[in-house]
Amino acid sequence: MDKDKVKLRRYEDDLNVGGLGVAILGAWDVLKVIMHVMIEGKNEINLEGFAGEDMAIVVGVLIAIIAAILLIFLLIFKLHLYIGLNASKAARGEKYKKGYYKAAIILLVLSVIGMFAYIYELKDPKNIETTIASFIVDLTSVYVLWLVVSNTRKIRQINSLREQE
Repeated sequence: MDKDKVKLRRYEDDLNVGGLGVAILGAWDVLKVIMHVMIEGKNEINLEGFAGEDMAIVVGVLIAIIAAILLIFLLIFKLHLYIGLNASKAARGEKYKKGYYKAAIILLVLSVIGMFAYIYELKDPKNIETTIASFIVDLTSVYVLWLVVSNTRKIRQINSLREQE
C-alpha cells in the first residue's frame, strides 16, 4: 500500500509539472505561429496599385484576416490552458474537467504529425538554426503532453485499484 502511495505521489507531481508545462508551451505555439505568419506574410502582401475604394476593401479584408488569425491564436492558447490547468488541478486533487485528457491526446497526436513538417524546413540551410531550435521546443512540447497523458492514465489505474480494495 505504501508503494502505491509513493507511485501515486510521483505521478501526481509529474502530472502537475506537465500540466503547467503545457500551459507555458501554449504561449510558445502562439509565438511560433505569429513568427511564421510575419515571415511568410511579409513576402505576400503587396498594396501597390490600389487606391480609393479598392484600398478600403483591401484594408477591410486585411483587418478581417488579422482578426481571424488572432482568434486562432486565442483558441490555440486557450486549449493549452484548458489542458494544462485542468491537469494541474487533477494532480492536486481539486475539481477539474475530465475532457482535458482527451484534448491532450488529440493535441499530442496533432503535434506528432506536425513534427513531420520539419523535414521540409531542414532543406533550407539559411534558417537551419531557427528550425533546429523550433524542433527542440516542439519535441519538448510533445514530451510534456505525453507526460500529461501517461501520468493521467497511471493515476486513474492506481485510483481504480484502490477503490476495488
